[in-house]
Amino acid sequence: MGRSVSASEVERTVSAIAERALHHGAQAGLDALMEAAMRLTKVHGAALYADGHRVALAGLEPPAPAQAHPLQLLKDGRTTLVLGEPCMDTADQQHLVRLAALGTALLASLAREDEARAERTRLRQERLRLREQLAHRDRAWSRAAHDLRTPLLVMQGYIDMMAKGMAGAITPAMQRYLERMARAAGEMNARLQHRPSGGDTPAADLRPLLNATFGSGRYGSARLELPSGSVRVRAPRVAVALLIRSLGRLLSGAGASAVVLRVDVPEEMNMWRLLVQARAERPLPERARESLERLARRCEARISWGEASGLELVVLLPRIQE
Repeated sequence: MGRSVSASEVERTVSAIAERALHHGAQAGLDALMEAAMRLTKVHGAALYADGHRVALAGLEPPAPAQAHPLQLLKDGRTTLVLGEPCMDTADQQHLVRLAALGTALLASLAREDEARAERTRLRQERLRLREQLAHRDRAWSRAAHDLRTPLLVMQGYIDMMAKGMAGAITPAMQRYLERMARAAGEMNARLQHRPSGGDTPAADLRPLLNATFGSGRYGSARLELPSGSVRVRAPRVAVALLIRSLGRLLSGAGASAVVLRVDVPEEMNMWRLLVQARAERPLPERARESLERLARRCEARISWGEASGLELVVLLPRIQE
């Protein structure tokens, strides 16, 4: 070796390597350790072995531990620091063993970092899997709720008509049966407004979403007529935002003008009604209508198209009462 190594210099080097490993990771610490071993000993190369496998190298590759001179080897447990040239001074060997001991600690830290990285990867994959399961459950629930709510509303309509005598006179017994049927249908419809146990769907506020798409300076001469309070919808915000943006693209594609969007609550309905009226230069493509209806089903919404001149549609969205 070209010079003798002082104890204080080794201590400063060990502290600097440890600090680098702390800030940049164990692998950066191992690289700094190899560079420090070459700088302190003035050798042409150094390598670190663990259980007979090389884990770090700097400069020219020294011989493997089995072929190296004993004075080239600095051991600490199962970790061996191999120098490019033999170290003849006993004091220097004792000082440099500190580097081998630090290498052992850095290798243990590297193993912990690898385990933590693998655990983070596993948790990320598990989180993605759970998200996919929840999304699938939400889609299934939305389809089932939509398919059940439509016939329930039809039943409620006929029950109301019969209760008002539109189907003829009814006896007291028939009146009781109708009341029971109406109550059962109402309870079932109320249950369909809620998600099953395991987490409710986040609520979305329709007001900022409409303002962002159709507000002042956003879309021609669109006029918004919104309630004074918030317009909370029981549906994921991302799905509702996609529905509103698709509605804006549909109006733009139809060359709509004099657009009016009104949000209110029809009587005897726990739903928000978004009424859209406009003049259209071009007919709506069938594909665009089908795409909008698919997005509405994701939000548990229903769309009906008006038959009047121009463009008119009604979107019913599940309402959250304040």
